[in-house]
Amino acid sequence: MRRASLLVVLLLFAPAACRNDREPGATPVIPDGNGGTTGARGPHGGPLLAIGDSILLGASEHGDLANDLTLDGWELETIAESGRSTSWAVGVIEQRTSVPRYVVVVLGSNPGHSSVGFAEDVQALRNALVDRGARRIVWIPPHHTDPERYAEKIRILTEDDAADGRLYVPDWGSVLDASPEYIVSDGLHLTETGYHALAEYIRDALARVG
Repeated sequence: MRRASLLVVLLLFAPAACRNDREPGATPVIPDGNGGTTGARGPHGGPLLAIGDSILLGASEHGDLANDLTLDGWELETIAESGRSTSWAVGVIEQRTSVPRYVVVVLGSNPGHSSVGFAEDVQALRNALVDRGARRIVWIPPHHTDPERYAEKIRILTEDDAADGRLYVPDWGSVLDASPEYIVSDGLHLTETGYHALAEYIRDALARVG
C-alpha cells in the first residue's frame, strides 16, 4: 500500500516537472500573425548558411542572430551586405562548390519594388543552392509598411514555396503587421527590438523545417 501511494504522488508531480523542463529553443517566442504563436520548436542544428541584404545584416549586428542560433546547435556562416539583390546572391553562390544542407535567404527588398526578373532570379538562386547541396531553404520575404510595395514579389515566393518542398517561405510580414513598432520610419528597416524579433523568428522557422 505504501508503494502504491508513493507511485500516485510521483504521477501527480511528474507532469508539472515536465512542463517546466525547457531546452534552448523549446518554446515559441513570437506571434504567428494570427493572434496565436508559432508551433513548438525542435532544434536540430549543424552547418547553416545565411545570405541576404541589410535586413539580415541588421539581424546579425543588432539582433544577436548568431548567438540565438548557436543555442540550437547551428554553425552559422553569414554573407550579408546592404543594398544587395537576389541576382547578386546567385553570383555569390555560383562561385562556391558547396553549401550546407540548410540555408536562410533574406532577400527581395532590393533593387526596389519592381518584380521584373524576380521570379527568374528566385529560380536561379534556388537551383544554384540545390545544385551545391542545399536541401531546405528558408526564405524570409521582403516587407514594407506599404502593403503593395512587395506584394508581387511575395506572391512569387509563396507560389514557389507551394511548388517546391525544399523552399519554405514563412509569413514574417504578419508579425510585422501585428507589431508595427518594430519598423523604423522608412517603412522597411527595423528597430533593434525588431531585429531581435527577426533573429528569433529565423530560429523558430529553422526548427520547423524538416
